[in-house]
Amino acid sequence: MSAKLQITVASTAGFCPGVKNAIDKVLELAKNAKKPIYTLGPLIHNRQVIETLRENNVHAVENISEIKEHDAILVIRAHGIPPELEAEIRSGALEVVDATCPLVKHVHHTIARYAKNGYDTVIVGDKDHAEVIGLMGYTLGRGHVISGPREAAGLSRMGKANIVAQTTQEEDVFLAAVSEVRKKTDELAVSDTICKPTKDRQKETVELSKTSDLVIVVGGKNSANTARLFQICQKLAPAAIHIENEDELPAALLKNKKHIFITAGASTPSWMTEKVLMRVRELTGAGKGPLKERLSLLWKLVIASGAYTALAAVALAYVCMKLEASTVSKKLLLMAGLFVLSLHMANRAEEKGTSAPDKAKRLLFIRFKSATKFAAFLFGALALFLSGTMGWQVLLPAAFFWGAGMLYPYKLPFGFNKSGNFPASKDIVTAMGWAFVCAYAPGLSHGTIAYKSTHLAVIFAILLVFIRSVMFGISNAHSDMIVGKENFYKAAGAKLTYLTLSAMFIFLETILVLLLSMGWKTGLASALFTGLFYYMALMLFFYLRKIPERITSETLIDSQFLILALMTYIAA
Repeated sequence: MSAKLQITVASTAGFCPGVKNAIDKVLELAKNAKKPIYTLGPLIHNRQVIETLRENNVHAVENISEIKEHDAILVIRAHGIPPELEAEIRSGALEVVDATCPLVKHVHHTIARYAKNGYDTVIVGDKDHAEVIGLMGYTLGRGHVISGPREAAGLSRMGKANIVAQTTQEEDVFLAAVSEVRKKTDELAVSDTICKPTKDRQKETVELSKTSDLVIVVGGKNSANTARLFQICQKLAPAAIHIENEDELPAALLKNKKHIFITAGASTPSWMTEKVLMRVRELTGAGKGPLKERLSLLWKLVIASGAYTALAAVALAYVCMKLEASTVSKKLLLMAGLFVLSLHMANRAEEKGTSAPDKAKRLLFIRFKSATKFAAFLFGALALFLSGTMGWQVLLPAAFFWGAGMLYPYKLPFGFNKSGNFPASKDIVTAMGWAFVCAYAPGLSHGTIAYKSTHLAVIFAILLVFIRSVMFGISNAHSDMIVGKENFYKAAGAKLTYLTLSAMFIFLETILVLLLSMGWKTGLASALFTGLFYYMALMLFFYLRKIPERITSETLIDSQFLILALMTYIAA
């Protein structure tokens, strides 16, 4: 492979806001509702995401007659439906939740307003597409669907008309159609209803396709906006291919290419684009030989298994024991690592709907899932055994936190759903569990639980692990992984999340400054004060959307604890 090969991934790739809104609504229903959940047609046009929703017990039906349960919830999908159909389903016994894209809703209102004033409606779009079928319902019987300027020439004469676009329409096609329709009307109102995310995506695609010798378009074969992107690329690039996943990518197509551009439709999650990027790198070499490929897989196994996370927990326990001014206990360090490793492996083995597994996850959680789950329980048993050797006052809370962590992925009996029902639950539970094994348990074991230094260590651990967990949530959301409001980032939104993280960082640094001013362990306080700027820098990169793919993100986030431990060791 030529060293000059450039691979560019579209910055606009990933779920559009309307798709994110629909998925978030359905996920919250799946977590909280005790009723069966159905969507009227596939929620979005992406086979992998629909399969993910099916794993979460959300099923698609084409007709409400297919729903046999009287207490079911029916979700109106992102594309919207005709008003007559909506009135029909709302008149029945089913609970109806509207997940129509807000931008599509805007088109509904625009069409209805003009139709009410006697305007014909011309829709530039695909007549058989779900969105267009929904739009036609608002035209009061005076609607016309055209695919572009050629069909516009065949329209009958109209007095006054309003022309709109399917929200994912190609802008050049819409403008050309407007010019033709204007010839057919006495008065034409032009409503440019192509959504901004679509315009941005198409603009970037046009610019980068012109300078690429191969464009890879990722997305569902039944996705209209993905098909349009592919059509644009075919016109502008020497070679283009539309694939649903990385397995469809032929190696021969990549030969002798110098600039490869990867883009994706609005219903394609970023993790699918990431997997295509990794596949391109594998097939082209992308600077990796066989040894580097093996090392890369090994590191993915280390990250996916939770081994690196367990090492991070050991590092945090070491820092907390130094903060508590107690003897560093190898037994406590081992307990913290085994405790976190056990829960990480068990929870990841039960994950549903996050994404299609990569090679490392397939090995650990599909091919050897039974062995992985057995190892998780074994590590947990060893952690509890070690806690038992320190007395019942350590064993009982350790057993409680471990049991709560193991039950987290499941719905509990007696009508109680898992703790994921309340916002930010995952981040809070994770922070509390880590704080116990890394800071509180050492305090109990050494008899310093009433000391201010132990209280400081517990607060330090809770805040630091909470920041860690929230940053994982940001990374997952950036990759369009299917996560809900158990993540603080999903519950609070980007602005409040970054404000909260900044406030926590300032609070931690303020405490360390006070310790320095009081002359308490100045070497340790100075080391921690300096080391925490690593997370601040990482937060800034995340805020600027410079978020790497998930394996790298996990590595960078957990590395904070190892950096702090190293600086603590040097300061000691």
